Amino acid sequence: MKDNTPGNAEEEKKKNEKNHSSEGESSDSSFGPSPIEVRNNRYEDVSEDASEDAIENNNGDAHHIEENSNCDPSVDSYDERRKAKYANNNTEGGKDIQREEKKQGAPSKRRIEKVRKIKKKKKINNDIYLNNIPTNRHYQVSYMHTDIVTQVVVSNKKKYIVTGSANGVIKFWYKNVGSIEFVKHFKIHSNEIICLFISEDEEVLGSLSKDKTYKQFDVSSFDMNIIIKLDFSPQTGEFVYSSLFATSVKVAISSSEKSCIHIYKPLESDICLQVINLNSNIIEIIKYNKTYDLCVLSDNSGLLDIVDVETFHFPKCEDHMYKNKDNLTWEDKNRDEDSFTYSMRNSIEKKRIGFSFKSETDLYELCKYKTYALCVNISLDGEFMAILSENYFVRIYKFRTMKLYRVYDESTEMYLTAQNDPLKKELHIDSLDFGKRLFIEKEIKKHIKNQNIKLNMIVFDESNQYIIYSTFIGIKVVNFITNQLCYIIGKNEMNLRYLSLGLYQKIIPINKIRTNINESLYINDKNISDCALFCTVYKKNRFYVFTKKDMSEQELDDRDIYNEQPNKNDLNSFISSPLKNLENNTKTYKSAIIYTTMGEIHITLFYKECKKTVQNFSLHSINGYYNNCIFHRVIKNFMIQTGDPLGDGTGGESVWGNQFEDEFFDHLNHSKPFMVSMANCGPNTNGSQFFITTVPCPWLDFKHTVFGKVIQGTKVVLDIEKVRTDKRDKPLEDIKILNIKICH
Repeated sequence: MKDNTPGNAEEEKKKNEKNHSSEGESSDSSFGPSPIEVRNNRYEDVSEDASEDAIENNNGDAHHIEENSNCDPSVDSYDERRKAKYANNNTEGGKDIQREEKKQGAPSKRRIEKVRKIKKKKKINNDIYLNNIPTNRHYQVSYMHTDIVTQVVVSNKKKYIVTGSANGVIKFWYKNVGSIEFVKHFKIHSNEIICLFISEDEEVLGSLSKDKTYKQFDVSSFDMNIIIKLDFSPQTGEFVYSSLFATSVKVAISSSEKSCIHIYKPLESDICLQVINLNSNIIEIIKYNKTYDLCVLSDNSGLLDIVDVETFHFPKCEDHMYKNKDNLTWEDKNRDEDSFTYSMRNSIEKKRIGFSFKSETDLYELCKYKTYALCVNISLDGEFMAILSENYFVRIYKFRTMKLYRVYDESTEMYLTAQNDPLKKELHIDSLDFGKRLFIEKEIKKHIKNQNIKLNMIVFDESNQYIIYSTFIGIKVVNFITNQLCYIIGKNEMNLRYLSLGLYQKIIPINKIRTNINESLYINDKNISDCALFCTVYKKNRFYVFTKKDMSEQELDDRDIYNEQPNKNDLNSFISSPLKNLENNTKTYKSAIIYTTMGEIHITLFYKECKKTVQNFSLHSINGYYNNCIFHRVIKNFMIQTGDPLGDGTGGESVWGNQFEDEFFDHLNHSKPFMVSMANCGPNTNGSQFFITTVPCPWLDFKHTVFGKVIQGTKVVLDIEKVRTDKRDKPLEDIKILNIKICH
């Protein structure tokens, strides 16, 4: 066997270490239109401890194993003679002999190199984690606020939920098994709440408002204990401290007037300790990572920064290392007035980032595409960071290297393409509902820019493998490790655009004592998860709760809880004149005449079969609801649609103020042209819009209620069908309904 000299062994060892360190350094950047496309990634994520686990599980095998029993005995005798003879290396004779040894090469211990076996990655049973994530398509219950709900914060440790509304009111709720209980409410601000944020130990809650105040709550007692009046308009805030030191609670609040961050210690004083001026635009988001003890900053130009929580500057490698307080220099110990806190912070073993310059990262990705972050969230283990940008792209970073790991396209353009793609059936929604959602999406973008409200639209689960985020069609649950779309929550709920999210995950022990009836419904051998997803919705004064509980039809009707007094709009919908006419109505409506700007259309009504639909159409006509409504959607060789007071396909409601159910019959179908049907955005979502077909449309059967048929004026219908339209099928010149006459 060939002996290796010490120099060669060390060189080979360095090569092995170099090759070993290069493994797994490249980031996994998967770009794709949608997470439902499962791709075989060449850069499959392998945990950083995989190599260590492989060595530990190879029965003690290492790179090099010394076998002294098989070595040449002259090696040991050579070492002893050399030590005795050449103890003094400074002598000239010793130096001469050393030169000869270098030429001849001294013998060395032989080392046998063995091939290291790489341990296979363990397959994780994802069903265990999915069982602790809400997956129901319908929300279980909703609760009211006195104004539009904009904020929701969830604590898994303390089992509380905090919701905030636009009028400056916050409410505390306590999570019980299968339900939540109202605890307390505060009118804390005179203006709209900008953001709610909690500390990493979930002991302290902070709130910022446009009234230039910061208020802090003690979660354990549900009491407000600190009020700080700010001399600037706040933009966002975050707790930036370690839970190991309760006395070092720090709050970082950015200004909306200039690029600076104000540091406060609320438990000690209401005076600003430090103002940090930054070379960037207005800071929109501050996010603290307790694992690395660093902060992520994002401004309104799309620039992302990683800063140290002490200096709020880019962390230097020599500063952001494992330190011991005994090895600190005099300058370190006297860096600021809180020298004890600083020395203790550096004595904690915290993880280090894997880069020295921002140019080594993908932090300029948002600037590259001229967008900015709407929300930023960090996984519980601190290893991943998720960003939802203004153009609705979800980007996931590995925090240590700040390299892109996943990119998901959630833009409206992607959904427009997916709507016509037969391979993406999970993303398909009703065509009529699609137009309504597009309109709402435009309004949301304007609302976020103008209102300056911080939304938490993306969250990680407790396993750090799933992200849950709100999208155009619902709430997606995505396994970003395997790159799979698992569920779309709330897709069947119409007219709800989910914004802020809060995830509650709790495993109930099987042997838990059942103290009430509700617990017995949820705790059994098969279902021991008490998870819930809390959501705010665009322009709704309610927050919605999703669970894993299956809902019956009766429960779906009674799930909206009226825990607050209805506002004027709600009362008007109850006492409106159409409803009064409906209560006193005993007449039968048999036919109708639609007077349009292009002529008359006579229709007969199927009043015997479709009683509710005909009643809705007739009362709207009598009350003048359809007067001056335009034909907003005209498609040649298909149909003409009207009945929306807004004129864009997104408005209209029934005479009852809410949507009503479909009425299907086998003999009432679309097998012939000139049938009059109700437009909807899914099952049982009828309002006021209706359409008239111009060709047989059998694919619409049992999807849209047929409640009438054109018996005269078919030429007028065809003339309307032939008018010129734009790309959205809207006529270039308005065609209006002048009036509708109902015949008994």
